[in-house]
Amino acid sequence: MLVDPDNVTAPGAVTEVNWSEDLEEFHQELSRDHSIEVLTRGVMLDRLGELPPRATVVDLGCSTGYLLEDLQRRLPDARLVGIDLVLSGLLMARRAVTRGILVRGDACQLPLPDAGTDALVSSNLLEHVPDDRRALAEIRRVLRPGALAVLVVPTAPGLYDYYDRFLHHERRYGRGELAAKARDAGLEVVEDTHLGTLVFPGFWAVKKRNRLRYNHLEGEALEARVQQDYAGTQDSRLFGLSCRLEEHLLRRHAPMPFGIRGLTVVRRPAKPA
Repeated sequence: MLVDPDNVTAPGAVTEVNWSEDLEEFHQELSRDHSIEVLTRGVMLDRLGELPPRATVVDLGCSTGYLLEDLQRRLPDARLVGIDLVLSGLLMARRAVTRGILVRGDACQLPLPDAGTDALVSSNLLEHVPDDRRALAEIRRVLRPGALAVLVVPTAPGLYDYYDRFLHHERRYGRGELAAKARDAGLEVVEDTHLGTLVFPGFWAVKKRNRLRYNHLEGEALEARVQQDYAGTQDSRLFGLSCRLEEHLLRRHAPMPFGIRGLTVVRRPAKPA
C-alpha cells in the first residue's frame, strides 16, 4: 500500500479543494454505518457489473476508504487505486484497505495514464470541485473505451442550506445537470437516477424549515447543528428501513425520479466520437 503525498499536481498548477482535515474527521465519525451511506455504496457496487480479470478500479475522492473496503471485498482480484487530496483521509484508508495504491491527487489533473482504468467510482466529490466539467473530462480521459464510471452527488439545488455550506459544497445538482455535463465531456450516460427517494419528502420539508431557522449559524453552533441533523437520521428506524427497501428497488432498476442524491452512470464511448 502506497500513499504518495507528492503526486498532487504538475508544477505550477493550482489545486482547489473545498474540504479540510477537520471535515475529514467529521466525515469519518459519522459516515461508515449511516443508512444513506450504506445504500449509496451498495448501489454503486451493483452498477459496476462484470469487470475483466485484474481490472483497475479507481475510487476518486476515496476519503477514509469505506467504499474501497467494499470494493476490496467485492472484487478480490482487482487492482484498486484510491485518490484524494486530503492526506489524513488517505492515511486512515491505508489502515483499513490492505491492498491497492493510495495517491494524493487532484480530480482535475488525475495522476493516471490515458485509457488505463477499467472502472471508476466517485461518491460525493464533484460537488466540492469548482470546475466539475474539467473533472468529468479527466474521468473520460482515464477510462478505457467502453469502461464505466459511477458517480454520486447531492441533488435539489433549491435545498442548499447551512449543512451544504458547512460541508463546503459548491453546489447541489439539478435534475439532469450532471448527466448533461457528462455528455458535454464526451461521456455516454447509461443511467441517471436518484438515491434517497423514499425519504425525500421528509428531507425536503426539514431542509426548507432549516433554511428559515438555522441558515445564519456559524462556527461551533453550525457544527453542532450539523452533527445533530446527521445523528437524527442515523438513529431513525424508519429512515433505515426506507433505505433498505430502496436498495431492493434500485437493484431492479425501479425509476427514481427525485431524491437526496443523484446516481449517474456514464461510459467512455467504445469508439471515438
